[in-house]
Amino acid sequence: MSDDESAEYDPNFEKRQLAWQFGCAVSLVQPGVVLKQGSKVRPNEERAMRLVQKHAPDVPTPNIHGLHYKYKDGVPYYGELSMDFIPGRTLKSTWAELDEASKDRVCQDIWDLVARIRTIPRPDDLCPGLYRTADGSPSRDPLLCCGSDVPPCDLDDDTLRDRIHYLYVASNGLSYRDSGQLPELLPRSNTSVFTHGDIGPRNIIVDENCHITALLDWESSGWFPDYWEFAQMMKYCDPLEHEWQRWMDRTKPEPWDIQGIQKARRVLF
Repeated sequence: MSDDESAEYDPNFEKRQLAWQFGCAVSLVQPGVVLKQGSKVRPNEERAMRLVQKHAPDVPTPNIHGLHYKYKDGVPYYGELSMDFIPGRTLKSTWAELDEASKDRVCQDIWDLVARIRTIPRPDDLCPGLYRTADGSPSRDPLLCCGSDVPPCDLDDDTLRDRIHYLYVASNGLSYRDSGQLPELLPRSNTSVFTHGDIGPRNIIVDENCHITALLDWESSGWFPDYWEFAQMMKYCDPLEHEWQRWMDRTKPEPWDIQGIQKARRVLF
């Protein structure tokens, strides 16, 4: 804790939980400071946030105050990440109040941020057609990982597509009549770009004028295929987010075809 933080520390502050999901809780622990903790909190998120702040500082992310991880056999299984509390509302809680013009403007703002995120440089040893998380750990995305069955740290396009198909088959995907089409329907790419990996209304903070003030939850970030960010926006979500998905589909800057990814998600979610 820095001298400034020590001076502002309030021993009588009452901790308040702000959000919870399986494997992760976020609490306001001091005025202006939140603590994210749980089994889903891993070094990849902190690494991604620091990369964004270094290479794309106009992309709004919370400042990190401190971190702590627990390891077993060299693998993190629990983490704590303290960072700035960003005041405002989630886009999810605001979306229904917006008119058509505001919805269009917000979606364009999101795509502008995605364009900036994509400029974050790859590590020197990561060639354009290879994919990896921000810290080089195996991806935990359900399309690529199932429990202890984790993918290689580095993936090329064929390996990524084969991995999705392998997990699809292992998860009883062949019970669908059209399952034989999946290998050909999975999109192809020869370009890796930096990707948030979980952009959705629940992870976007906006101010009273619905301008974006923070992108949260960077734990799925890394260098992935150029279609990956859009595909992650279109994954299964709360019904309250379905209209936002339609707007993001309508305003997307490229005609990405992710029907194969969507078919795989019938069993991989």
